[in-house]
Amino acid sequence: MIFIKSLFLLLLQYLAFTYGQTNLGHHNPPHHSLISDKAALLAFKKTITLDPNSTLANWDEAVDVCNFTRVTCNKQLHRVVLLQLNGTELVGLLSPVISNLTGLRRLVLVDNHLFGSIPPEFSSLRRLRHLRLEGNNLHGSIPDSLALLSKLKLLHIKRNNISGTLPPTLFSNCTLLENIDFSENSLTGIIPDEIGNCPFLWNVNLYNNQFTGQLPLSLTNASLYSLDVEYNHFSGDLPSEFVRKQPSLQSLHLSYNWMKSHDDNTNLDPFFTALRNCTGLEELELAGMGLGGRLPISVGQLPVSLLVIDLQENQIFGSIPPNLGKLSNLISSCIALRLLNLSDNSLEGHLPETMGELLNLEVLDVSGNNLSGMIPVSLSKIQTLAYLNLSFNNFEGMIPTGGIFDSVTNMSFLENRRLCRTVSSRVASFPICRRKRPWLHSPLKDLSPEVKKMKEVAVGELIELGILCTQESSSTRPTMLDAADDLDRLKRYLTGDTTATFASSLGISSSTFDDD
Repeated sequence: MIFIKSLFLLLLQYLAFTYGQTNLGHHNPPHHSLISDKAALLAFKKTITLDPNSTLANWDEAVDVCNFTRVTCNKQLHRVVLLQLNGTELVGLLSPVISNLTGLRRLVLVDNHLFGSIPPEFSSLRRLRHLRLEGNNLHGSIPDSLALLSKLKLLHIKRNNISGTLPPTLFSNCTLLENIDFSENSLTGIIPDEIGNCPFLWNVNLYNNQFTGQLPLSLTNASLYSLDVEYNHFSGDLPSEFVRKQPSLQSLHLSYNWMKSHDDNTNLDPFFTALRNCTGLEELELAGMGLGGRLPISVGQLPVSLLVIDLQENQIFGSIPPNLGKLSNLISSCIALRLLNLSDNSLEGHLPETMGELLNLEVLDVSGNNLSGMIPVSLSKIQTLAYLNLSFNNFEGMIPTGGIFDSVTNMSFLENRRLCRTVSSRVASFPICRRKRPWLHSPLKDLSPEVKKMKEVAVGELIELGILCTQESSSTRPTMLDAADDLDRLKRYLTGDTTATFASSLGISSSTFDDD
């Protein structure tokens, strides 16, 4: 029995020695991996030239690295696994010393003032799942070596000055990628076909770069929920085959590219027909592309889930399909305003009475077309409608009553029965119909001295109003009603009433036509 007790005590002592503790319960000594991680973080701190929020104040030799601000450890693995320095306004070099944190799972350095290039040494972070560098001052290209991060699922580098092309190897080797955001950089070239090697991709955001070519059909190997390639130089026909093979697509943003509709930019129907297969589609933006063709009947057969549709600034002509009213959940992508925007096209005919079935609509803009006839009375049924722009069309007849039209004042017929009245809504003043005046668009040198003077006065007053509207103190900013009133006064001044004084209700300087 004594022998067994002695053997048991020897075993306890051996275990205590092996794990760096005694049977009195003393703490573990620092693990070598955490010591090296601390050294890496302290070296990174030395590269930071400005820490305005004192985020790194407790990054010190005397402090346990796992207690550093914005640092998370996995104590079982004895490694730093998360470095999250988002929105800390740090200024300094994005140092390659971070690559020594080889246990990192997530590296988040969002919205700081880090400069330099993306260190190729980051390829040492082989356990990395999330890499977020957006909102800094980084330049250079995407290192080919990032392709070695085979476990990467999320890669965000948006809002930097990154240039060059997308490395094909990034998509060949990082096949677990799910979410990529390279928007608001200066990237060029094509989207490599190798992107099709990433079957788990659900979000691709390349907004505001200089990409060219066409969307690779290999992207259909993934089940995308969101694709945003606005403000690039993509060309070719609208990607009908692509959307037909993306039934999970919820958000498609193609605006301001060089794409065209089918049949030499004359036929929109194939694309809108293909979109019917995207049964969960919520946002569709095709603005500013110069798309030609008639607005097809198939636009009224899009999924009922559609929340955003933006077709402004194209060359679409013909009438608005009556079945468009069946899209009853249209909503804008900007601060969740409910919106249908068909402005600046060549649409003609009547505004369908079925538009009144868009019962969730808050903003309707069909300005800059050739629409005619009566304003549909059914629009008064849309209780949520807060902004209506029917300007630069040929509507005639009586302005309806009810709903948004209840606030209309001084309704009357003009001699040519064209509507030209400004209507005040719950949100702001907006035009029902404005007749274009050639002198407003003429070169300044061709204008008479009187009109030149009026333009100069108007610009000065508008600048002063704009300055007031940007004041920091809410007490010095004008209310929306005051600003709308002054804009209305300025508009009447510009219509040619040379005897009028632009007497501001906001206390900014008043100007008359006769001022020196």
